[in-house]
Amino acid sequence: MRRAEGRFGSGERTSKGGVGDNTGAKARHPYNSTLMQLKVQIVRYVDDHFPGFVECELADASGNIHTFVEKGPVVSDKWPGPDDSYPMSGVIRCEILEQWRCPDGRDLLRVTTEQPDYVESKDGVADFVVLSSQVISAEATIAETERKAKDCEDRAKSDPSRADALLREATNCREWVANLKRGHWRS
Repeated sequence: MRRAEGRFGSGERTSKGGVGDNTGAKARHPYNSTLMQLKVQIVRYVDDHFPGFVECELADASGNIHTFVEKGPVVSDKWPGPDDSYPMSGVIRCEILEQWRCPDGRDLLRVTTEQPDYVESKDGVADFVVLSSQVISAEATIAETERKAKDCEDRAKSDPSRADALLREATNCREWVANLKRGHWRS
C-alpha cells in the first residue's frame, strides 16, 4: 500500500490525538470511528464477472486523478451495468486519518480506503489527501437512500404502469441501507 503524494502547506493538524496534537498523526487508527464515504466518479463499466466491475476516478486535493476498479455494488446502490450512462456518482468507504486547514483556507483530510474494505487504486495507493467536502458520512447516505426508497414507493402507488420497476428500485435501496447499517456492502 502506498500513500498518494502531494504538497500542502503546514496547517493545524488534527489526528486521533486531538486538536493540534500531532502525536497520533502517523498511527493507523481512524480519526473518527463513524463510517465515512469518499466521493468518486464511476466513469465506465469494465467487466461482466458477477456482480460487475466499474472503473472509478478520484481527484485528490492536488488535482491528481486516481483510478480504481471495483465491484459496482461496492461503490453504488444502483448496481451499475454496461447499458447505464456514465459518469455517475459513487462512493468508497474510508476512514479519516488526519485533518487540517491549509494556509490557503482549504480544509483537508488524509483518508485511507484500505479500511474497512481494503480498496486500493490501480497503482496500489490507499491513502489520499482530499478536500473535506469529498467525504460524507454513511449516516447521510443512509438517510438519503431511505428517502429515495420512500419516494419510489410513493410514485409506484400513483403510476401503476411503472410500479414493478419502482418497487424493485425501492427494494434495492432498502437492501443497500440494511447492509450499510450492518457495516458492510453487498459483495
